[in-house]
Amino acid sequence: METVSLACAPNLSGIVEEIIDNFEDKSVSFELTIGENCNVYYQEILKGKKYDIFLSADEKSADNLVSLNLASASEVYAKGKLCLWSFENKIPEISTAKIALPDPNIAPYGKAAFEYLENTKLMDLVKNNLMFGKSPFEVSRLVLERIAQVAFLPVSFVKSVLKDNNFKILENGYFPVIQKCALLSPDNKKAQEFFKWFIISKKPMSILEFYGF
Repeated sequence: METVSLACAPNLSGIVEEIIDNFEDKSVSFELTIGENCNVYYQEILKGKKYDIFLSADEKSADNLVSLNLASASEVYAKGKLCLWSFENKIPEISTAKIALPDPNIAPYGKAAFEYLENTKLMDLVKNNLMFGKSPFEVSRLVLERIAQVAFLPVSFVKSVLKDNNFKILENGYFPVIQKCALLSPDNKKAQEFFKWFIISKKPMSILEFYGF
């Protein structure tokens, strides 16, 4: 059985497994790694760690790997959406709440959250109430442990991991979070097949759409 190794963004947790299950070629075995953020994978790949495909939460990382000749192709597979999520029955007013969000220095959705706060003129009101996590898992724990009242998170993560409908989608106020994948092992034919199927087939697209992409 041939193996394809996937390095995946944390906001694909619970989603990429479903996509893999729907891949037609059942002779392929997948090695799946889901890290705390994409920058970890990016740095590992730069240092020589081998993966076949990198499913990033941004577009820059995948494109940079192509520019550095560490990937043979990069393609858009999703456009992510940002939301406000709370463990309380009603989403709190963020101007007075303690807010958890991904670290904008390493996380695309943290950067999007910062853009939203700046573009909606809320940053000056909330800047002293912000707390950061390295991953959506850390961010959500801050809310679950009642350290924060509300969190900025990818819609996909709230739906697939937290399995909660108590969120408010933020459609505007930030640049779209374009997610790209990179083909790192062009000599692995099964990786090539999965990469192409993942990009162009209706089934993975429909699964991603169901989870809020």
